[in-house]
Amino acid sequence: MKHLVLHVGAHKTGTTLVQKALRSNREAFARRGYDVLIRNEYENLTEGRHSRWRRQDGALSNVNKAFEMVRDAATQDSLVISHEDLLASVHSFRSGPLYAPADDILRIAHEVLQPERTTVLLYVRRQDRFVESSYLQTVRVGSTKSFEEFMEPVTTDNLRWDSLVEKIKASVPAGSEVRVNYFESIKQLRSRPFVREFFQQTGVGVQPKFPFNTEAVNRGYSDAALKLALVGNAELEAEDRRKLRLFLDANFSNVTHSSPLLLTPEQREEMLTALVPSNKALHGMVTGGLSKDAVDLEVNKGESPYLPGGK
Repeated sequence: MKHLVLHVGAHKTGTTLVQKALRSNREAFARRGYDVLIRNEYENLTEGRHSRWRRQDGALSNVNKAFEMVRDAATQDSLVISHEDLLASVHSFRSGPLYAPADDILRIAHEVLQPERTTVLLYVRRQDRFVESSYLQTVRVGSTKSFEEFMEPVTTDNLRWDSLVEKIKASVPAGSEVRVNYFESIKQLRSRPFVREFFQQTGVGVQPKFPFNTEAVNRGYSDAALKLALVGNAELEAEDRRKLRLFLDANFSNVTHSSPLLLTPEQREEMLTALVPSNKALHGMVTGGLSKDAVDLEVNKGESPYLPGGK
């Protein structure tokens, strides 16, 4: 393979928006010699083997086989994969460091696909908001845990983005490009420029077109939706839970209703204070995603917006 582009999430950082854009611009990538696989396509192509490893603590041989199936199905000599579950599940930080298996997954990908060149794109989100969004996503897909139960095993050391970035850099071949971005840049850039920066960072040279609505692509649960989902998840069968999820997405999102209050202001401050050394280190690793104007707005005197009191 000539060039492998891996967009590995993280979860809840605009991946649905990016994946819609990739799907809509597939032909432009193909003209430049790239196949494009987004999450659901990857899972369908690999017959759920990667998902089996992730969800059932299966052997890494499932991941190896999944990449072999991707390799054998390739129609181009370069590839873009966008999959927020590629390195681990959305709640990986409940059992250890964020995306702890990242090194194994990246190693297997390179052993099987053998790219001449690699680009890894990672978007990060401030940890207090990240754990809240991750919790709501687990409820959305069926969990009945309260937020307190969800957070009980979590330590702040598990939430270090800088450690994950260092692991990724150590797990890809020398000369690979690892791009780290603040998801929060979308507030200043807005949806379309956010996607344009992502496309630019792939290094493929595609200028995205937008034949779809780019606003509110993946809405979150409101407080009312959370309460209804926790009851429904406990009482309903799988198909009815799916119908409830669709109903709540359409009628009780955080766009039209109040967001849940999960972390208290004191808990938020405590978490970010404990992560100050990590997030200062992270800031030195961020390589894109914020325009100069956005940096001036979002970052005070060169410090990360992920520090206590950050916007």
